[in-house]
Amino acid sequence: MSASCPEQLLSLEAWWNLRRGHRPMPQRSDLTPETLRPWLGNLAMVAVERTEAAPRFRVTLSGMHLDDYRGYGITGRYIDDLQDGAVCSLPQFRTCTVERRPVRFIHDNSRNSLIFRRMAKLLLPLADADGQVGHIMVSLYPLAANDAAATARRVTA
Repeated sequence: MSASCPEQLLSLEAWWNLRRGHRPMPQRSDLTPETLRPWLGNLAMVAVERTEAAPRFRVTLSGMHLDDYRGYGITGRYIDDLQDGAVCSLPQFRTCTVERRPVRFIHDNSRNSLIFRRMAKLLLPLADADGQVGHIMVSLYPLAANDAAATARRVTA
């Protein structure tokens, strides 16, 4: 991700690194709403469900800002079942799960939002009791380059 990465994602990744310490990743039990407060509205929790074919990724919690960007909630839905472009994130979810490391990328959100096109997205793996990736914490923020386009759309709408 370029230097235009929002400060919120950089600070969340720094917080994740602090929580993990010398471990490959923190456990989900290391998280509390109080410690996540600065990012809470822009966070989603995604469960990694292991199947014989390939893992599936189910949204177990979606922050209110994320739902606002979309115009609807996706809690309870599988990433691969979404019909609005979220499926394009599957390779990054798989990388995060297999490599057990953070993944940052630019997400084309134009199919999901009338306001923001390009979003900076961060996937942070969280360990379950056996040390495997059991959840992925997802954070999404609009890129500053969207501001002019968003303002123009609001004015003409």
